[in-house]
Amino acid sequence: MQILTRNHSVKLFFIFLTLITSSVKSQIDVTDAVNDMLYISSKYVSSAASASVYQSSSSWFSSAESIGKFKLDVSFHVNILPIPNKQKTFLINNNELSTMELRGSQTAKIPSALGGHTETFFDFDIDGEAYEWQAFEGVKQDVVAHPYMQASVGLWKETDVTLRYSPKVTINTSSYDIFGAAIKHTLSQYFRKEVTDSDPIELAVLASYSVFNLNLFFDEVAIEPIDPKPDSVPLTTINSMIIDANSLLFQIVASKKLHKLEFTGSLAYTYNKFNYKLGGYEGLFLDVFNELLSFLDESKTAFKGDIGVNYYFNKFYVSSMLSLGKFPNINLALHYKFF
Repeated sequence: MQILTRNHSVKLFFIFLTLITSSVKSQIDVTDAVNDMLYISSKYVSSAASASVYQSSSSWFSSAESIGKFKLDVSFHVNILPIPNKQKTFLINNNELSTMELRGSQTAKIPSALGGHTETFFDFDIDGEAYEWQAFEGVKQDVVAHPYMQASVGLWKETDVTLRYSPKVTINTSSYDIFGAAIKHTLSQYFRKEVTDSDPIELAVLASYSVFNLNLFFDEVAIEPIDPKPDSVPLTTINSMIIDANSLLFQIVASKKLHKLEFTGSLAYTYNKFNYKLGGYEGLFLDVFNELLSFLDESKTAFKGDIGVNYYFNKFYVSSMLSLGKFPNINLALHYKFF
């Protein structure tokens, strides 16, 4: 796996090597160890990155129908993402690694960022000295949930603009902050005259952009010698993984009212850009590793479907939505309409 390729990062990396090593052999040891750490980290963050797609793209609409010109819909949402068991772990084999070895095993199932506890260690040598690194642990939750506020205003031509915001909120072992905007345009206005039903099926298109920052905290992990000398210190300690997601969503929406109920459905395409960073003891090793971790920055695309139902009473209504895809995602909200 070719990771050390960017000029600026390579310069930083070799400055770091010069400071902590004294031979070409030890520099090769560190290079291989860092490459292994990056490879393992890429598998560790993959499921959390995919989950953030569903969290950031959920419930940008409650209906295909416009809320009305200069009318306002304000809502409080709770997003609930159950974590499937298959997304909590991943397999790693010694054959995939350059220098690190699983302690006492050729293959191990270790937690992803959405997983739980582990006692798996990786052993490796630098310049003849034995080091150990305990595999990262996950968030140790079966469900990841976060709240946020949303407001929509109706404009001309049955077009609505929506803003979404949540300050940094910490729940259990995770913190989130969200900001985004969406625009929705009702298509059924162009053929509504041909429909005699007073509550026809409404159709709309929607596009959104959102920034979703996720900080996953786990038990502190030290990268240190197995048999440390009295004055030795760990290369670094790590206690969190930070994922910044920028998401674009394109969606076609349908809805149908039946008395006080409204049923909704949609198909969506998402494009997402991810940036990763480790949190922990600030120092040269962590700074350089995070610079190299930027090589894992990636984009992902996905398709998903949504189904939902709303219940209206007075100027309030309750919306519920289930997103289906790689992850299930549930969104519940209480809305108030200002006319």
